[in-house]
Amino acid sequence: MARRRKGHRLLAVCAGLCALAGAVVVLVHATAAPTVAAPAGTQRAGNSAPSGTPSAPLVNGLPAVQYSPSNPPPAWPGAAGKALPYPVLIADRGNNRMIEVTPDHQIIWQYPGTSGTGSAPFAYDDDAFFTPDGKSIITNQEDKAVISVIDYYSQKQTWSYGQFGVAGYYNDHLNYPDDAYRLPDGTTIATDIRNCRELFISAQGQVTAQWGVNQKPWAHYCTTQIGATAQDSLFGYPNGDTPQPNGDILMSVINGNWLALFAPDGRTLWKVQAPSIPNNGCEYVSDAQLLADGNVLVADYSGPTGNTAGCPAVPGKVIIFNPQTRHVVWQYAVVSTTGGELDHPSLAEQLPNGNIMLNDDYNQRVIVIDPHTNRIVWQYGVTGKSGTAQGYLNTPDGFGIDLYRNWSGWVRAHASGAASRSGAPPAAP
Repeated sequence: MARRRKGHRLLAVCAGLCALAGAVVVLVHATAAPTVAAPAGTQRAGNSAPSGTPSAPLVNGLPAVQYSPSNPPPAWPGAAGKALPYPVLIADRGNNRMIEVTPDHQIIWQYPGTSGTGSAPFAYDDDAFFTPDGKSIITNQEDKAVISVIDYYSQKQTWSYGQFGVAGYYNDHLNYPDDAYRLPDGTTIATDIRNCRELFISAQGQVTAQWGVNQKPWAHYCTTQIGATAQDSLFGYPNGDTPQPNGDILMSVINGNWLALFAPDGRTLWKVQAPSIPNNGCEYVSDAQLLADGNVLVADYSGPTGNTAGCPAVPGKVIIFNPQTRHVVWQYAVVSTTGGELDHPSLAEQLPNGNIMLNDDYNQRVIVIDPHTNRIVWQYGVTGKSGTAQGYLNTPDGFGIDLYRNWSGWVRAHASGAASRSGAPPAAP
């Protein structure tokens, strides 16, 4: 999501001008858990599927799309499903792959697959989000300056924008694209971080609109000034553009730690500098999410490792705050010797059951936090250890919840061999 070592150094220089349920943590400035509000546009997790529920209809041997965020599938049964109700798609950036993992840690889908699928160039995938129909995945390969759409079932690339491995500003070039989303009308939106703009791209690959006044191409330093509209604003390294069910877009901007909610026509509905995240060029907002109660959930992309010289080695954190008052209603900010502290978290989302999921990039894991206890209740990845074997990740940098398929029914019908059918890597020795 918007953090990348190179992007972080650029900003700093300019501004200087498996599960860990029950993990013991020492809280710093912890606040009480908020009244849980589901993410905007979603419903709460459904009931666990009863035993004997028939498996879903199949497409290429995988469960067909039958559900949606507003009509989610049955939640995963058992204790694992209480922590994480549905499978999660993970952008495993350092391993140049996307994997989908069940609540009980099975890999059920992988791209590129081991059977030779995924012939298009693919590397450094920074995000992985489902398209509105659930049948494809949109991913931005940040370091490679390209956005791709991958068909979930055929694993073929069906759309792309940008020139793979060639950063630029003009024509069909990008420079550190981030948070690419496909909208219901087929438009793709994405922040173009180092070009300091937000782009709207048609299904035919044409830029139909741009938010953010042009700053010098390949700018050494982009400033932030949120105006009356997105079109007349200056974006100093935008790294988030979460679309809302009503068409609004919540943008996150690194320089100044600004968040702004824009109407579909670009009108500025509100703007705020995130509280509890110092505007020091070292810590910055990443991929804010608007919750159904109007509060904002946002990650503070900081941590004890991988920092630019002069930046403090402070743990990362995740906060929920009221954008009108800037009052922090909940946060996870820990100092721990037992694996609880965060190291450069770049995306946090609230699950339909109220838990908070996030990718903890430099800790090599994706975790779920119970906001009522501030404990890690689910984890995929081994803390501080990268790898390719089952159970390991390498700098995970994005995720999407699969609210489209009844994977629990499929797994029951394929109780053995699920990993081999999905092209999953072999289990760790």
